[in-house]
Amino acid sequence: MDSTIEESDKLSIGGSWLIPAERDSVYAVASDFARMPENFPKIAHSTKILTRDGNRLTIQAEAASFGRLFPRVNVSIDAELTPGRGYRCSTFNRTFNTRGEEQLLLNDAEGGTQIEYTYVVTVKRRWLRQLYGWLVRTFGVRYWKRCYLTPLTKHAQEHQRALLANNPLHTEPRSRAG
Repeated sequence: MDSTIEESDKLSIGGSWLIPAERDSVYAVASDFARMPENFPKIAHSTKILTRDGNRLTIQAEAASFGRLFPRVNVSIDAELTPGRGYRCSTFNRTFNTRGEEQLLLNDAEGGTQIEYTYVVTVKRRWLRQLYGWLVRTFGVRYWKRCYLTPLTKHAQEHQRALLANNPLHTEPRSRAG
């Protein structure tokens, strides 16, 4: 399920998706900001972790905006990892002069891991608000799903298989109860 909601100068993007892999493996891939360009090359063109203090990271990134036909953007990210559960971050898109609050939360679910995603972006340039909303609805969400969720699934499943191969005593997925 995907949603976009526009209010004054804010655009809220949200979605909920099931990834058929264990939560720990999904988290291992989704929270590895240093390897984003390798894992998600159509979205993250480059990332540089400027500082790391425990679970807090400051990152500079060059990323795709709304797909390959649109310009790359320079983004500053202040992220807080929630080990095993996801991350929250504040972003500043220098290219479009937008600020955002992003949250990616992971929950155990029947058949894998449920992702609950929210991104609330503030568009300061009045003339850009409607265009930005249209671009997100028309190109952004579809592009993100194809270029983020599909590789995330693949890499998380590979991670899970590698963990199982290294632990021959573990033959069944852990219980999803609770």
